[in-house]
Amino acid sequence: MQILKESEDKLYTNFIYSIKTEVTRQNYLKLLKYYMKFLGVKTFRELIKDKPQKIIESDIKAYLVYLRNQKKISYNSANLYLYPIRKFYYVNTDYQFKWDLINMYLGNDDTDDDNGNGNDNNNSIGSIDHNLSPEEEHKKKEEDKIVEEDRPYSREEIKTMFDAAQEIRVKIVISLLTSSGLRYGAIHILKLRDLEKIEKYNLYKITAYRNSKKYNYKTFCTPECASLIDSYLDYRKHSGEQLNGNSPLLREQFNTTDKLKINHARHLSSRTIRYMINDVLTKYSSLRKKLPFDYENRRKEGKNPTMLTHAFRKFFDTESRKAGVYPDFVELLMGHKLQGVRSHYFKPDVQTLLEGTKEVKGYVAAIDSLTINDENRLSKQVEKLKQQDDYNKYIIDKKIQDLTSKLNEYEEIQKEGRIISRTQAKQFADIHEKVQVLFAKYKDERKSNRDFETETDLVVKDQKFDKMLSATTERIRKRGDLERHLFQQEQNK
Repeated sequence: MQILKESEDKLYTNFIYSIKTEVTRQNYLKLLKYYMKFLGVKTFRELIKDKPQKIIESDIKAYLVYLRNQKKISYNSANLYLYPIRKFYYVNTDYQFKWDLINMYLGNDDTDDDNGNGNDNNNSIGSIDHNLSPEEEHKKKEEDKIVEEDRPYSREEIKTMFDAAQEIRVKIVISLLTSSGLRYGAIHILKLRDLEKIEKYNLYKITAYRNSKKYNYKTFCTPECASLIDSYLDYRKHSGEQLNGNSPLLREQFNTTDKLKINHARHLSSRTIRYMINDVLTKYSSLRKKLPFDYENRRKEGKNPTMLTHAFRKFFDTESRKAGVYPDFVELLMGHKLQGVRSHYFKPDVQTLLEGTKEVKGYVAAIDSLTINDENRLSKQVEKLKQQDDYNKYIIDKKIQDLTSKLNEYEEIQKEGRIISRTQAKQFADIHEKVQVLFAKYKDERKSNRDFETETDLVVKDQKFDKMLSATTERIRKRGDLERHLFQQEQNK
């Protein structure tokens, strides 16, 4: 008996500890037990004991057919049911299963009819209703070709949820999912030490999965979200809670009069996060219809056009790319690994992810697109326009100041030039007058001394005085022209 128990424990341990996260462990264990219930076994050992490979493969095929035909499980959902079975047999046996053959029993979304009854003629494109006209038949075929896929929430839908939320914690969850691209499973484990305020942009840098070396990454939230977080934390402080780095960002509700419980904060669960979103969608808005539950098959009937929480991540991805954020930055902000060797070599720092570079845009470029409330978006636009207006005003004032300075400098130079030219003109006039006096005196002396000098000496002296007089006269003429030009400019002004 002890040996059987140890064997059972070993099979369980091999299976559970080969799964990375606690949430996945719980889901895989639940789905594996569902498979065990289908086979009518109660222990993990019975899944393997005395069973050859072909028998196990036959069991799995029969289970997949059961999911398709009886439980009306879709192709994608059947894949999820198959993952834990593959994991269990991979870690606990040496069998080389023919998984390509087994996967054929999953079906195909492109050919399975909506009712899951295997009748391809009921809703297939090739079916013909002879009661329809040719135009109606063609229209029906075109409509049948359209495969409805889940989509991101629209901005209007998110705003409706945001306005309908009755509690600030729900608003924070919606804003975080929208503006940071976080998975809902990462929000409930956030602590205050995972948030760092960046005052320049009034937003928070968020570290997701801090304790995981492999999966931790950085992202940001909008100033709108940061403002909600600040208000929520202020409320907790005023209620008497002593906040520290290990305090949960979002805690369970508490009675403000219970001082003991106030300082023993507990994290929300991931299920509570989903419940909050679903409650807003179904109870306080008409965005999501409440699907009827099929108790016989233990699943909901039909599906909504948007995934409950994942549609927020799709909104973040879509809007960030539309805003021009570098695609690799978007992937990193969502916690995705880059393809190929880029994941090993492309390592942008936090500042680059936030602000980008001269060539590519960062998270800041998408803030306006990720802001929910119209008032916050408009106020940001007004602030941006105000900053642009202040900048333009500064540029204009600077240009006017430069032009005024240059004009004053030109006027000073021009004024100085006039003073210099007039002074020099007066000096040249005085020199000219002295030269004329000296020349006249020279003429008189020349007449009186003609008898004592040769003719050649007289000619040389005459030439020297004539040359000096001509040079002086030319300089005076040029200065006179300058004076007339400056005077004319002054008159024109």
